[in-house]
Amino acid sequence: MGSSFLMRLPARGFSAAETSLTALRNQMTNTLSDSRHVQNAGYQLSSKPKKAPIKIRQPAPSLLPKGSEPKQLLEQKLTSELDPTGWRRQLFQRSSPLALRPGDVVRVHFNSETSHTFVGTIMAIRRRGLDTSVRLRSEVAQLGVEMSVKVYSTSVKTFEFVSRAVKKARRAKLYYLRPDEKKGK
Repeated sequence: MGSSFLMRLPARGFSAAETSLTALRNQMTNTLSDSRHVQNAGYQLSSKPKKAPIKIRQPAPSLLPKGSEPKQLLEQKLTSELDPTGWRRQLFQRSSPLALRPGDVVRVHFNSETSHTFVGTIMAIRRRGLDTSVRLRSEVAQLGVEMSVKVYSTSVKTFEFVSRAVKKARRAKLYYLRPDEKKGK
């Protein structure tokens, strides 16, 4: 098979005298180098592209005190702005004797042109720092109404304590105050 292959090559443009393998290799490398030269004509190709040096910049100086946590500093700053007297924190802190608990009845006054208030029983307190919220439930014309109020919201003016729960609730979330739809309550 190899010899028949060599015999066919001269018919495709090679002279009959150059049928040896070395002569074929020489001619093929010459044609390859000629084609590369034609492709690169008019362009200067360098063997290795030159890389620009990488500039290393110094980090900007920190505006925070050393060893401080940015999240805690931001939370302290916002707390001092939203609750300068500390009454909101005191109302919803577990260790405070004035703390509101689930089952207490509370009146919430909102900042608005109309004197908008909402009176309801505390169903749940969600303590999450500045994101603390309270879920209140009330019945208006035999229709249950629930409202979730963000404690540190700028739209909340005050929380007014109306009455303490008759007995201390054994649960943190009083969702059992909602009527059971299956029983038809």
